[in-house]
Amino acid sequence: MRHPRLAAAVLAACTLLTVLPATVSAQGWLDRVKKKAKETIQQRTDQATDSVTNAAFDKAEHVVKCVTSDKTCIKNAQAAGQAVAVVNAQGQAVSTVDSANAIAAANGATGSLATGGATAAPGAAGTAGATAAAAPSQPPGVGAWLNYDFIPGDRVLFFDDFSGDRVGDLPTHEDITEGNATVVDINGTKYFRSATRVTMWITLPEVLPQRFTIEADFHGPHANPLDIYLGDGGKTLNLWCYQDAAGVSGSGPNGDKRSTQNAQGITDKDIVHCRFMVDGGYAKVYLNNQRLGQLNGLVFTHTNKIKVEVPSVNEEYGGALLTNFRVAEGGKPLYDALAASGRVTTHGILFATGSATIQGESTPTLAEIGQMLKAHPDLKLEIDGHTDNVGDAAANQTLSEQRAAAVQQYLVSTYGIDASRLTSKGFGASKPVASNDSATGRQQNRRVELVKL
Repeated sequence: MRHPRLAAAVLAACTLLTVLPATVSAQGWLDRVKKKAKETIQQRTDQATDSVTNAAFDKAEHVVKCVTSDKTCIKNAQAAGQAVAVVNAQGQAVSTVDSANAIAAANGATGSLATGGATAAPGAAGTAGATAAAAPSQPPGVGAWLNYDFIPGDRVLFFDDFSGDRVGDLPTHEDITEGNATVVDINGTKYFRSATRVTMWITLPEVLPQRFTIEADFHGPHANPLDIYLGDGGKTLNLWCYQDAAGVSGSGPNGDKRSTQNAQGITDKDIVHCRFMVDGGYAKVYLNNQRLGQLNGLVFTHTNKIKVEVPSVNEEYGGALLTNFRVAEGGKPLYDALAASGRVTTHGILFATGSATIQGESTPTLAEIGQMLKAHPDLKLEIDGHTDNVGDAAANQTLSEQRAAAVQQYLVSTYGIDASRLTSKGFGASKPVASNDSATGRQQNRRVELVKL
C-alpha cells in the first residue's frame, strides 16, 4: 500500500527537478529524497509504536517497570510473582532481546539471549555468549514440552557445578587421568573447560542402581562428543552428547546395539542440556527437550565408577565447557512411595532462577502427580517447597512458599483437581536433608516434597 506522505514527498521532488541546475544528477537527488522520506516515516512510526507500547505497560495490572540495569527491581518483582516490563532510563520499553538479557543478568545468568527468553549460559571470555536452546520460558505441557518424558532421579548420588573449586585449578571431585583442563569463571558461573581431550573419573558413594539418570550442561561446537562410559570389561554402556546430537550404544543378547539422532534448532553458541535415563536394560537419551535415542535389552556391569571424556574445542568457540553434572537414583512411582512412607521427594519440578515460574522440563513430573490424583480421588496432598541455604533466609522462605503454591495452582488449573484436596507450605532452608557445605548436598536440599494427608 502506498503511503500518502511518501507519495506527496515524491511529487514535490518531481516538481523541484525542473529548477535543478544541469550539473546536478536528477535521478540521484530523487533517490536521496525518497530515502529521507522513508526514514522520516519509519521514525514517526517507531515513535507511535513506542507510545502505544508504553501506554499498554502503564495500564497493565501486576506489571512492574524495571530499568535494564536495576537487577534488584527485576528479582523482587519475579519473587513476588509479578510480570516485569524492562524499560530504558527514559521509561520506554526495550527490545525483546534486551529485555531477556536484563532479566537473565538479574537472575545470575550470563551471555546473550536468543529472542524468546531462553535461559542464558556463558560462552568463553571474549567470545559471544552461549544460549540454552531449550526455551524454558514455555510453560509445562506446551509446545516442545508436550511429549517430553524425562524425569530426573530423586536421590542425588553426585552433583558438581564446580562452585567450590578455585579458578585455574583442576576440579577437586573428579580424577583427571589424561589431558589438560582447568576450572574457569565466566561472568560469575564456573565451568570445567578442556584445553585438550580430557579423561576423568567420577567415584560414586555406591554402585549405580538399576534405575538412574545422568545430566550435564555442555558446550562443544565442532568437536567430538561428551562421552560417558559405564561398566567394565566387555559389558559397558556408552552415553554421548554432541553439540547437536546425542545417542547410546552398548551390548545386548544378539550383539552390539546403537541408537542416535541429530537435534533440531541448536546453534554453535548454545549450552545444551544432555540427559540420560536408564532403567535396567532400557536407556533413553535427550538433548534439551528432544528425545534422540533409546535402546532396550542392554547388558552392562553396574559399578561405582563413571568415566567421562570431554573433547577439546578451538578457542574460537570458547573451548569445551561442562557444568551441572548430576547423577541420581530413579525412585519408585510416586503413588507407591507415598503408600510406603507417606511422603515422597521430587527434583523434577524446576523453576526459573529466583522466581516461582514453573519451567517446561517439569512436564513429566507434574503429569505423574496430576494423573495420580485423578486416579485416586480420595488422596489429599500437602505440597512442600524447600531451598538450600544460599542467599537471604527470608527471601528463601518466601520463594519456597510461592513455588509450592505455584505447583498447587498448576494441578488445580491443568488437571482439574479440587483445590480442597491440596495445601501448600514453604520451609525455605529450615529442613535440609543433606549438608549445605557441598554442591551435592545443596542439590539434594532444593526440592519439592509431597506429603500424604
